[in-house]
Amino acid sequence: MKNKVPTIKEIAKIANVSLMTVSRALNNNPRVREQTRKKILNIAKELNYRPNRIARSLVSKRSNLISLIVADIRNQFFAELARGIEDKAWESGYNVIISSTDNDPKRLESQVRLMMEMGVDGFILASVRLKEPIVDTLIQQNIPVVLVNRKLASENVSYVVIDNHRGACLVMEHLINHGCRNIAIINGSTDLSTCAERLRGYKKALAEHGLTLRPEYVANGSFTKEHGYTAAKKMLSMPDRPDAIFGASDLIALGVMKAADELGFRIPDDLSLVGFDDTEFSSNPRIDLTTVSQRKYEMGRLGVQVITEIIEGTEANYTNRIVLEPHLIVRNSGGCEMRKSCAHST
Repeated sequence: MKNKVPTIKEIAKIANVSLMTVSRALNNNPRVREQTRKKILNIAKELNYRPNRIARSLVSKRSNLISLIVADIRNQFFAELARGIEDKAWESGYNVIISSTDNDPKRLESQVRLMMEMGVDGFILASVRLKEPIVDTLIQQNIPVVLVNRKLASENVSYVVIDNHRGACLVMEHLINHGCRNIAIINGSTDLSTCAERLRGYKKALAEHGLTLRPEYVANGSFTKEHGYTAAKKMLSMPDRPDAIFGASDLIALGVMKAADELGFRIPDDLSLVGFDDTEFSSNPRIDLTTVSQRKYEMGRLGVQVITEIIEGTEANYTNRIVLEPHLIVRNSGGCEMRKSCAHST
């Protein structure tokens, strides 16, 4: 055994199981009984077996690898989304390679091409803009791809998203119902579907309630705390300042809180504030942010379900469009004095 490289055939012979069972056990496929898996892994360890992923993928035409490309892994939203993707992928017998683009389309294209060279089975993309030529390339080459959180203007690819327009309407209805009339929005970049739809919901709510759309109350930029801080400081220094701010992400809302504190405004007494994402920190008692739940973990799991169906050929010739219903999570920052009466998920 010391003079040759051990193979899965030898492992299968010693374990008295099929080659398929050995392959599944080595790939952590959940369809293998735990006792059998341990037996196979122990034999592989004794033989000092090292799988040749490239050779294995050439035979099976599968690498059992999924590429997940997100916009910014530092953003807790994407970290929580990625956890749902990893958990579901593991259960389905796949491993995930995660990379980040910093919202740079050139970096996205570079990452996609690198992952194609590595032979991944498919892509889950959470970093696309409304127009993204590299996604069209994947579609043309019949490479499995699904978008999560964001979608293309053309909608010619499978996606799993939240209803961002509806989520923005929920935010506005809440603020208007609590007496706010001068409502500003601090948004991300409008070449992202998420931002474009949240802005559309904001404008629709203003129009339906007869409120004036004021250009100085709209600030587009990025989903960052820094953008929220800079935009809020400018707005809150106006003679006719807003009485409420809709931060189109929880990170933006954090920046608004910092600006309000520096200017001496109390939330929610002097300024109502609502975010979007319901990231883990938003429930911290010192933040207590009213926000829209994006159901990130569920979104991630559904994304894996769709991509594996495409990879495994069970749903190869269709476009699956899944739109999840948003929920408003009512906490203190939105100006609600009677939380129990306001707690709802409509």
